[in-house]
Amino acid sequence: MASTLIGLYRDKKKGKLGGVCAGLADKLGVEPWLVRILAVTALLFTSFLTLILYIAAWLMLEDKPVQIAPEAEHIKATAWQTGLTPDEALSRLEQRLQGLNGRIAKMEQLLTSEEFRVRRAFSDLDKPS
Repeated sequence: MASTLIGLYRDKKKGKLGGVCAGLADKLGVEPWLVRILAVTALLFTSFLTLILYIAAWLMLEDKPVQIAPEAEHIKATAWQTGLTPDEALSRLEQRLQGLNGRIAKMEQLLTSEEFRVRRAFSDLDKPS
């Protein structure tokens, strides 16, 4: 419903009460504790309005869908977030680098080959002048 339109869900796994703050933090890309502190501060200053908005979000937002596919490895993820030892993280990065070096070598070989020049010449003949 509304959750799928705006991409905002309740995150019960990371949530403390209803998952509203955790879902909002996920949408904004910030830590959940920061959203919780802001919510408590807003609750102190405008208690009735904040409480009504929280309850409305709790009732209207759907639970975050379960991801079936494994999460993509994030390049900026720190070692404690990925759960890898430093040696494992380094070996993964080395494997990725070797794969990228192999792909770059294949592209360089293609771009410097005579076959590439011939294909380019034929494609230039097809273009209207």
